Order: sequence, then C-alpha cells, then structure tokens
Amino acid sequence: MLNPYFAFGVPTFLFLLYVGFAIIRKKSQIHYLGFILLLISAFMTVFSFQVLQGFWSLQKSTSIAELPNILGYNSIFLWLPFCLGVILSVINIIRGIKRVLSFQNDRIHDN
Repeated sequence: MLNPYFAFGVPTFLFLLYVGFAIIRKKSQIHYLGFILLLISAFMTVFSFQVLQGFWSLQKSTSIAELPNILGYNSIFLWLPFCLGVILSVINIIRGIKRVLSFQNDRIHDN
C-alpha cells in the first residue's frame, strides 16, 4: 500500500478525474456532476487516509530514521493527497448545501 506508484498514483488519477468532471460541470447544465465531484474527493480522502494508516502501522515497527530508505520517499508527502481530498470534499459539501438551500428558496418563492 505504501508503494509510491500506488500511494501517489491513485490520488493523482482521482485528481485528474476530478478536474475533468469539474471542467464538464462548468460547461454543462448536468445537475448531478456536483455529487460526482463530492464522491471523487471523498474517495481520495478515504484512500489517502488508508495509506496513512498503513504508514502509521509501519512506523510502529520501524525506526523513523529507516522509513525514508524503506519507502523511497519522505513520509510527509503522504499528507498532501489527504489534505487535498479534505479540502475538495469541504468545498463540495458547501456547494451542495448552497444548492439545496437555493432549491428551497426557489420553492418558497414559487408558491
């Protein structure tokens, strides 16, 4: 799980997928694309958290000085996809709340 191609490749793919859907969302009027963006960002967050948990279990059995040699990269980089996923998830949750509130306001004003 801590293989750099896996630990960073999956979040990179998810981010590129997120950017692709974000561009499509801006250029179209498809309503459910915001929910798809939330799913992608939430999956990136959960996946990155699982990678961090794998790192923490390895950290318990290995000295901190040996970890960069074992992993092949600095372990602080494992936090980048997790933080990016959390930020994107929060942005999409706020967007979703605003959208629901706008639907409620439109419904109240239509009656």
